[in-house]
Amino acid sequence: MDTVAAFACALVASAILSLGMVLQKRHIAFIGYKGKRGAAFRRDRSGWLAGFTLVNVAPLFNYLALLGLPANVVAGVAGSNVAFAGLFSAFLLGERLESRALGPTVLLFAGIALAGLRSGGSPETANFAFIWVFMLVPLALAAVALVLRGRGKSQILAAAIGGVAGCLGGFMIVLLKLLGTAEPTIAGWLASPWLWLYLIAGISSFSIVQLAYKDGEMNRVGPAYYGMQVLWPAGASLFVFSLPFDFLQWIAFGVIALSVGLIAASEKSRS
Repeated sequence: MDTVAAFACALVASAILSLGMVLQKRHIAFIGYKGKRGAAFRRDRSGWLAGFTLVNVAPLFNYLALLGLPANVVAGVAGSNVAFAGLFSAFLLGERLESRALGPTVLLFAGIALAGLRSGGSPETANFAFIWVFMLVPLALAAVALVLRGRGKSQILAAAIGGVAGCLGGFMIVLLKLLGTAEPTIAGWLASPWLWLYLIAGISSFSIVQLAYKDGEMNRVGPAYYGMQVLWPAGASLFVFSLPFDFLQWIAFGVIALSVGLIAASEKSRS
């Protein structure tokens, strides 16, 4: 796929995912609803299901983006989720846009643009040993964090759990890239180990981050979660796909991670 078209697909994936999550949040009332199931219930149910559908459609656009961009760049673009979510929340949830998030948002998209401009070709080969390293390390860290959580909760531990969840969520991009090497049929995807690792990473990330949000404050958990969603797959791609080290591109990834962390931290004042 053409690089520009792939970049556009990655941005569309972020926008669709963010819109879906905001729609689910807006219409969450239908879950556990105990009153008369009238028009309001049906409206919330339809709105939540629309959001659920969008959340599950978004990976298809990331899949297309990975046909023309390396996994680390697509992961970097995915950092725009936090900016799109803030925008959609303002329009659909009535939440105010934080003026202090404007600077980090501009910086975020500047970093994304730089990462995209510096992207090279996408290697066809993968180092399987590093795939398991970057998958199993956050799972092992999650197990350790959960054991420590059983002994006592803290803001630092909550941020660490959020960071681990971000690692797993970000690594899904790498697994999706690997899934692209399988035969593009339902049977081919079902026979591929990457599909199942993708699902494991997604379910684990979703479950773990709920604990982090329950125990910690948003201005601690959010930056760790969103920042590692960018940095972990960027580092993983470097080893898994033997990508050449590009100093300016890594500056871009650092800028993206810092920006999404700052934007996520600003959510604290809206909660």
